[in-house]
Formats: sequence, structure tokens, C-alpha cells
Amino acid sequence: MNEHGYCPNCKADLDGGLIWEFFYNDTGVAALADERAEMYGATRTTGKWGRATGHYSMELDRTVGQTCPDCNHYWGYK
Repeated sequence: MNEHGYCPNCKADLDGGLIWEFFYNDTGVAALADERAEMYGATRTTGKWGRATGHYSMELDRTVGQTCPDCNHYWGYK
């Protein structure tokens, strides 16, 4: 299942690695990885990082667009 969608320009998959796996690799302790992943709403098998870079507007106080890490295409939100 794709959680973060695809780039509208090059169609790259914008899902990154599993959040739990990142924390397990960082700590080497499954219980710590469980605890930290839970803070992101992730489990050992669900929840992935997004690969696109978000662009935040302080003025609007929200994310206004994203950039694809593969083709550098920017798309804004309405």
C-alpha cells in the first residue's frame, strides 16, 4: 500500500522506509523502536516515512507544497 502517493511529474513512489525499522537500526532495541515508532502512529509493519520535501509557510501556518526528491519537481496545494 502506498502511503505518500507518487510524484505528479515523474511518478516516483514517495514512500520511504518503515519508521519502526529506522528506530530499530538506530537503537538496536526492539522495545525502544516500538515506543518511538508509536509516537509517529507506526507499528513494526505499518507506517513509512515520506520521501518528498514539504514546504512550510510561516505566514500561512501550513504546508503549501512538496518537492520530489527524484526529479526536483515542485507542486503546491490549493
